[in-house]
Amino acid sequence: MTLDGRSLSLLSFFDWVLETSLMAGVLVGLVLLVKVIARNKLSPRWHYMLWLVIMARLLLPWAPESSFSVYNLLSYGQEALRTSDAPSPRPPQASPVHQETTNNAPTKTAPVETKQEPPVQTAELVEKQPVASFSLYKLAFVVWLLGAVCLGILTVAANRRVYARLAKQPVITDPGIVGLFEQCRETMAIRQSIPLITAGPISSPAVFGFLRPRVVLSDSLMNMLDDRQLRFIFYHELAHVKRKDVAVNWLMNGLLILHWFNPVLWYAYYRMREDQEIAADALALSYIGAEQKESYGHTIIRLLEHYATLYPTPGMANLSGGKQQIKRRIVMIKNYHKKSYRWSALGLASVIALSSVTLVNAKAPESASGNLSAPPVIATESSGGTSQAKKKLTIHDIPLDKNVVEAAQEELRRFLGDSQAELYEVADPDITSRWILLNKNGKGQVAIDRDTKQIVNAYVQYTWDETDAAVKKAAAEAFRQVDANKTFTAETVERQKRFAAGKSTHEWTLQSKDMIVTLDADALSERGILISYPFAQGNEKAKNAALKALQTINVGKPVTFKQADHNYSEGQYDTWKFFDDGGNYAVVIGSKTGTIKSISAYGKKDDNEANLGLLLDKDRKPIYTKEEAIAAAKPMVNKLFDIDLTGYSVEFSTENPYVHTFTKKGQPTVHATVDRTGEFWNYWVDPVDGTMND
Repeated sequence: MTLDGRSLSLLSFFDWVLETSLMAGVLVGLVLLVKVIARNKLSPRWHYMLWLVIMARLLLPWAPESSFSVYNLLSYGQEALRTSDAPSPRPPQASPVHQETTNNAPTKTAPVETKQEPPVQTAELVEKQPVASFSLYKLAFVVWLLGAVCLGILTVAANRRVYARLAKQPVITDPGIVGLFEQCRETMAIRQSIPLITAGPISSPAVFGFLRPRVVLSDSLMNMLDDRQLRFIFYHELAHVKRKDVAVNWLMNGLLILHWFNPVLWYAYYRMREDQEIAADALALSYIGAEQKESYGHTIIRLLEHYATLYPTPGMANLSGGKQQIKRRIVMIKNYHKKSYRWSALGLASVIALSSVTLVNAKAPESASGNLSAPPVIATESSGGTSQAKKKLTIHDIPLDKNVVEAAQEELRRFLGDSQAELYEVADPDITSRWILLNKNGKGQVAIDRDTKQIVNAYVQYTWDETDAAVKKAAAEAFRQVDANKTFTAETVERQKRFAAGKSTHEWTLQSKDMIVTLDADALSERGILISYPFAQGNEKAKNAALKALQTINVGKPVTFKQADHNYSEGQYDTWKFFDDGGNYAVVIGSKTGTIKSISAYGKKDDNEANLGLLLDKDRKPIYTKEEAIAAAKPMVNKLFDIDLTGYSVEFSTENPYVHTFTKKGQPTVHATVDRTGEFWNYWVDPVDGTMND
């Protein structure tokens, strides 16, 4: 059989894949052994980094030989891993014809026959043997190549399908949620601008993409979670961004495409993804703080129970895990302390020791013609398909008039001064309907509507030392209106100006882990204050009303509130919001009147699916007719809010038909959510004037 140069190159590459795959399989066993021995001594970071040694082994085209290599213990060499097209010659043997002739021939003629026939017959047998051997080898090569090509196509197609769906999803614009997300991003020192988009078909919070990462969040989660729980989710997803987990997943998936036939590596990938999630938990907790680990754990585990789906695409890092992983995460979160994500001497020593005996090849005998895992022979012809990362866009690459850019820079100058206001880079042009212009030092940005070419908002974050003294003083005075006994502190300071309908809104936001103060940036007057307390420190009247509300909705089991949030804005609203530790129940009570403003009992039923974002299309239909919905909600609405739904009309949400909106001219608007069994579990009310005057 004749092979051209390209075929020989592919076969040589196949040899390298087989050899490397076998060595990586041995390495997986060693990693698992180290993880068992040092289970409680290694931090989550180092449990995860052990898997990166396997990736390094799979990527090495060549490695030096060493007498310390673990592969010296194996009884195989290069020839044992492949069937050569030129097998080792056998000792010469006489053919049956020759033997018969030798035995029966006269003595005088025997010497002539023994000199002529054996070479002919022996050569014929040796010529036939390699043909069968090489056919099996070639068959294995063809099967491997077809498998790799098919898996590669499926992987790319799955990723493109998810990307296409997400590309159609709108950017989340809720100022509270976006502001909270940006605070988390800045706290984690992530300079890259990251869009926050609605999840569409994806139920679980997730990070998608690594060149231009974006965080996806479902509408159901935005409605279900409070600010504290959303912050937990954002820290976890941003941990994936900070640690480049999506890029690692892509790389490992590319290696699995080449080594698709090796089940040991598939198991290693599964375990690596488990450790990846736990390491992300540990990094998130390092920013959240050990004192909130219990609340963080309840939030994550709750979401895992209802939203854990591992999408078959390497381009995504999302909440995932089976029962065993959930158990491991609970243990890690429970045992978390400040050192849980730090570098450690033991972790570093484990990685170095493992690398020193596995990233080198076995010491080949002097007579050997080659070493284990020699570099693959690649055809030198250029494929012409080299891909390059798309370059970052600058303001010179987009169709914006210089006057628009100058107006944007002028807005930043008011915030930062001339020396820091130079706009340069453009963030995420493919995913958002706006041009997001970033200034060079990364402190500020301006968003411009692509269609109208009008400025939408300007945003800057300051350190506490950079914040003007007058702003600090105004925030402290506003804070004392609500709680004169609590010390005012701020960890992040933001300034934002929004433009809409010919008007602008200009605000300062000063925030720490348990308080937020929002000020009018022009008048330095208070626009809103939120202070978080332990439940015991909440308003007594509001606490009693909240507990009574749970009894009214008939939760059916004891509920212990852990947190009380006081929301206040002079002349606008004054409410208390109470949460249990797992975020399963939340009640909002008016401070002055003690009336219920909203109540959510997500944990009332274990099988409650009312807020699950990923429902089959055939299930996305109203449970009730409009008349039935009013009749079903009427008794509880009357008990909770003292509102009679007689004469009300009802509409179903287009995004979620389980959300009902009951309206009547001149009367408060009531919203209620029903589960798929027909039971309402979530209610909130909007007064006529759109405020909560208490």
